[in-house]
Amino acid sequence: MTAAISAGVIVLLIVAAIVLIVVVARSSGKHSSRFAFSKSNAEGFSAGRESRSNVSADNDLMTRRRLFGFMAFIGAAIGVLVVKLWSMQIVSGAEYTKKAEGNRITEYTTIAPRGRIYDRNGVELVGNRATFAVLANSEVQNDRNVLQRLSDVLGIPRETVKNLAESQTGGAQADRVIALDVEERAVAYISEHPNAFPGVSIEARTVRTYPFGDLAAHVLGYTGTISEAELKKKDGGIAYESGDIVGKDGVEQAFEAYLQGDRGVKQVEINAAGEVVSAVDSVEPVQGNDIRITIDIEVQRTAEEALQQAFVDSANASYGNAHSGAIVCLNCKTGEVIAMASAPTYDPEEFIGGISNEKWEEMTDEGSDYPLSNRCIAGLYPAASTFKGFTGLAGLQYGFASEQSEWYCEGTWTGFGEKWPQKCWNTSGHKSIGFHNGIVESCDVVFYEIAKSFYQYNQNETALQDYLKSWGFGSKTGIELSGEAEGRVPTPEWKRSFNRDAPESQAWLPGDLSNLIIGQGDLLVTPLQIACGYAGLATGTVPKPVLLSSVVSTDGTMTAVDGARYQGSIVHPQFEQKNIEIMRSGFRGVVEDGSVKSIFEDLGVATSGKTGTGEVAGKDNYGWYVGYGPTEDPQYVCACCIEEGGAGATCAAPAVRSVLAATMGLSTEHVSGSSTEER
Repeated sequence: MTAAISAGVIVLLIVAAIVLIVVVARSSGKHSSRFAFSKSNAEGFSAGRESRSNVSADNDLMTRRRLFGFMAFIGAAIGVLVVKLWSMQIVSGAEYTKKAEGNRITEYTTIAPRGRIYDRNGVELVGNRATFAVLANSEVQNDRNVLQRLSDVLGIPRETVKNLAESQTGGAQADRVIALDVEERAVAYISEHPNAFPGVSIEARTVRTYPFGDLAAHVLGYTGTISEAELKKKDGGIAYESGDIVGKDGVEQAFEAYLQGDRGVKQVEINAAGEVVSAVDSVEPVQGNDIRITIDIEVQRTAEEALQQAFVDSANASYGNAHSGAIVCLNCKTGEVIAMASAPTYDPEEFIGGISNEKWEEMTDEGSDYPLSNRCIAGLYPAASTFKGFTGLAGLQYGFASEQSEWYCEGTWTGFGEKWPQKCWNTSGHKSIGFHNGIVESCDVVFYEIAKSFYQYNQNETALQDYLKSWGFGSKTGIELSGEAEGRVPTPEWKRSFNRDAPESQAWLPGDLSNLIIGQGDLLVTPLQIACGYAGLATGTVPKPVLLSSVVSTDGTMTAVDGARYQGSIVHPQFEQKNIEIMRSGFRGVVEDGSVKSIFEDLGVATSGKTGTGEVAGKDNYGWYVGYGPTEDPQYVCACCIEEGGAGATCAAPAVRSVLAATMGLSTEHVSGSSTEER
């Protein structure tokens, strides 16, 4: 095209030059005739002839000079254009041809459906459904009438519609998404009135479906449009574009690299005005891989129902503020998460097509109890007496307690001096008590005595804390989900740093250690950490919790990734076998002779466990129970914490019973617990 223009310019210049030469030549002839006289007049003008002849000669010379100058200019211009034309046609012809073709053909990508999510048994937990999106081409942004009609039909502010129509995040020629998951009424109206909506089209898309509603919402997570920050940091070989739908939380986010599909490509021909003329070629998008997770949806359902029943049990025991909590169940040996429930919860369907600002503020408001928070991994609580399983083992390991040890509990302990008395949960006292019954009856005095020995142990100021950390406390478990909390095991160094602006509170006191040893004070744990720890007490190995079971191609013929590759121990605590057997004997005693006997006696399988009741300033007590079974060959462990639920035996133990029963195929019928205020 450029060459044709250059040739045309040359022809025009040549024609102009010829015309100008002719005009100048004719003008010169006329000028000479003006001074031609007849012979009869010659005598009358003889006196001025010589003067006029000189003027005529000068004019002719000037005219010729101008003509030659103009001809030289024209020649130079033609020469330059010829050289340029030769350069473009011969030297750079291929390059310009390629650029011209690029201007003629353009391409843009289309979104692919995400892979589906299944439970361990192949039950679909998250699927896709067909829906409609309203798209607009680039011309719509300049049509005020169409923008207004779209606003009226879709119920979207006109300014929002205009901004969406102006967006070029998907490419200059790509259609703009005006609305997703559009109501059939709006789709029908736009389809039936094409003349009223020039440049607007309806395209089939897919959005997420949740066959079980809000069940397992905290595990599954939700999706949303990729943010600018995510667009910059995303890697893993996926070519993201603005407008992509990505996982925002839970499994959707954790396994985004598997679930995200491959975009399709459309090539279109455009004219000089940038308008699409026709479709040239297309590659259809490829749906993402399906994944199976370790969750058993039936056990998950039992866990969530058990949580709600725990709140009822708490209310019946006069703890009416209980409406938040967590329960998590693992395979003791593999670390597979069988159930993970957190309350309150949310409905992931609310995020389809984008969540409103009002709804988001409602979910994140301080008074909402934070339904988006997964308390199993992010909830930080005092472990209460469930921690005695680890501090008791520490006492056995360091020789500060044994199976033959005896103590005397009067209900009040003054081992650190009369000025600092500490209470046992049983203020009447347990009287003479050994280590085994100290576990079964959860006697605080037994553990105060062990704490005193650690405090006086001058070889290592943090011997107890170091041992607790060797079981994984104070560190993340490494589960694939984002948002996991580390927890806290307080030490003298931590206390100094934490109170750096209050020097009077920096000293590490004996009471700090006696509080720590019964799971109180500044200690913070997550329910998942407790579950992993008790899996270790039950089997001897602390497992790494995992959610991914396998990744399967969309045709179902190939397992791309086996979830077993994620399994392994997160920590390697040291213990003597005889000592851990002493602890296990205590956990059996809790179920056979302790406060939860009536809950588990008709289960049909022997289990073991530990109660706990945590104290939180300004709130009602937090109820804990962690159990595993079968006792002789532990397969499953389950930990539960009910915020402001009262005693663990009242609210948490019945919930754990139901979940363990579900894992072993037993009756999940609810059994009420006692109201014993064990710590």
